[in-house]
Amino acid sequence: MRALLQPVSPGPINDQPSNETITKRNQSRRVRAVAMEVRQLRYFVTVAECEHFGRAAEALNIVQPAVSKQVARLERELGLTLFDRSRRRVRLTPDGQAFLIHARRALRGIDRAAAAAAEIAAGNTGLLRVGSSVVFSPRIEAALAAVRDAHPGITLQVTSSASTTGQLAALAANDLDAAFVAAPPDTPGVRVHHLWDEPLLLAVPAAYASTASNLTTLAELPLARPARADNPGVYDLITAACQAAGFTPGVGPTLTRVQDLLAGPVASGECWTLLPAGVVSHDFTAVALVQPDPPIRVPAALALPDAAPRASALSLLTAAQTRTGAVVASRPR
Repeated sequence: MRALLQPVSPGPINDQPSNETITKRNQSRRVRAVAMEVRQLRYFVTVAECEHFGRAAEALNIVQPAVSKQVARLERELGLTLFDRSRRRVRLTPDGQAFLIHARRALRGIDRAAAAAAEIAAGNTGLLRVGSSVVFSPRIEAALAAVRDAHPGITLQVTSSASTTGQLAALAANDLDAAFVAAPPDTPGVRVHHLWDEPLLLAVPAAYASTASNLTTLAELPLARPARADNPGVYDLITAACQAAGFTPGVGPTLTRVQDLLAGPVASGECWTLLPAGVVSHDFTAVALVQPDPPIRVPAALALPDAAPRASALSLLTAAQTRTGAVVASRPR
């Protein structure tokens, strides 16, 4: 009993594994990168199901040596013997039986991915990113609704912006798939499809209602219009209409929020502006809407990438042309 109570001399502490042990454990846990081809998986599964290389080759419609070669490569890559070839009939080894489950699962996933890609390529599913000019919203909404009805698998992501140049830049940078724009300027890599010409109405202080159809009567009143950097086409078109009437318009507020502009500077008699006839409305008695003579129209278009637009974007173009009665015409930008 005394011997059991004697102190034990301290020896090496072995609670922590040595560096050599840790290295061996890491090596055993490390998963080797495997480079296998889809066809190798298909060949392997077919041979496993046919239990014969020749019949598998017939099912795959290729020559038998090609099947044998690719299966052998797969075995070398995996470091496994998948088939027992010692008998007349090819049999799966235990490793082969275990791998067959994963191979079938992988092929099902690949087939699903391929089918999904085909649906996206056909324009039936996927995300369609559309830039939308707020001034054309009623017509745009009709085209978007038609695409939703025809292709319910498509997810539409619509971004509204008052800047035509910003939308075209996003389209060229592949941040948009399509963009509804007004009087678009030339942009490399973008193709413009004309849809319709939107008539503009004069929004003027009520005191000018009876005479404003003649732009000359507005020569002394500043003009509110979009910033040229955002909408150079619209800016230049309006400027040209004023110059044709014999004057250069004075500089008024920058046109951003329409309702704020009408309720403030226009209603108070400080300026006038031009707005798309299809969307303009107001409840301000101090503001009049007048048709200019001669009419002023802004071209509306759908812009798409010049190279390989998505099928869903082309579906949107067809819907937009149908809803607007547009002549199918386009020009590169």
